[in-house]
Amino acid sequence: MRAGDMRAVVFGGWFGSGNLGDDAILIGLRNVLERVSPGVKIVALSTDPRHTLRVCGVDAIDLMGPRGLLGRHDASLSAYMRAFRDADLCVVSGGTPIYDYGHLSRALHFGLPLVAGTPLVCFGVGVKSVRSMVGSSSVRAMLSRARLVSARDIPSRDELARLGVSGVSVTGDSGLFLEPAGREVALDVLAESGVDTSRPMAAICPRFLSTRHRRHFHDPLSPAEISRIRRGVAGVADHLSEEGFEVIFLPFHRGPVDDDQVEIGEIAGLMGGSAPKVLGRGLLPGEALSVLGCMRLVFGLRLHSLIFAASQGVPVVGVGYDSKIGGFMELAGV
Repeated sequence: MRAGDMRAVVFGGWFGSGNLGDDAILIGLRNVLERVSPGVKIVALSTDPRHTLRVCGVDAIDLMGPRGLLGRHDASLSAYMRAFRDADLCVVSGGTPIYDYGHLSRALHFGLPLVAGTPLVCFGVGVKSVRSMVGSSSVRAMLSRARLVSARDIPSRDELARLGVSGVSVTGDSGLFLEPAGREVALDVLAESGVDTSRPMAAICPRFLSTRHRRHFHDPLSPAEISRIRRGVAGVADHLSEEGFEVIFLPFHRGPVDDDQVEIGEIAGLMGGSAPKVLGRGLLPGEALSVLGCMRLVFGLRLHSLIFAASQGVPVVGVGYDSKIGGFMELAGV
């Protein structure tokens, strides 16, 4: 196959949602595929194809749910299937496409490459604990025909091994292959939000937490645990401010489901000092990467805040509200 002839369909992440981490995963995967096959043509399954093209530089089509895949017999379904048939490779990437609920949608999408006769590869996938009989059997069936399976961390690899999926390597998260926008760009972004860049800076990257953990894709948390985490983050922010740091809150997701700005408001209400600096506008992934590269410390609940900082040698402190945080910290040797 000549360079530029390869076509790939990418799915598995929450592409199009406006989440900095998921956008970073897709951009990083694009960078990897372009190194392997210069000129590769990539199509992603996205909840907002325009966003995915604008932010990630990747063509996209609307992601279909089970109802659309099973109940439609029109041109849109034909175009969906054509994307899989025309591809030379289907790639499942992160964040966490394997977990113990929502089995129908996942099984349908993992089955489409088989129907289309297109090779399937899983690259840097995250895996949550799968304990149900339906979940265990479906994961084994979905991955049994994959040409290659790699996990983003050791716990994900070990969970797949426990489920009977062999030969899984650990390659890290695709967001590690994101390129920074540059320090000058980062300083301009910080200045726009009134940040005093002459002082030592520390970033806090919270994550919207809820007792409805399945809707928000994190491990189960009780109201008491959520309250404890919020008070702990507020205490850290106050302490850093007292120590002379310019404390900055950086939301990684802005939207109706997982709005980190709501979480920042909850934390700010628990702080004893002055109102925190919040980066006001939504950043591109490369900009956020560069902003965190300017910090002396990053304190994060968002996984990709830790990935962005650690990849640039910035000290990180993670909050272990979810297994993926511990998985990355172990991989990073922190």
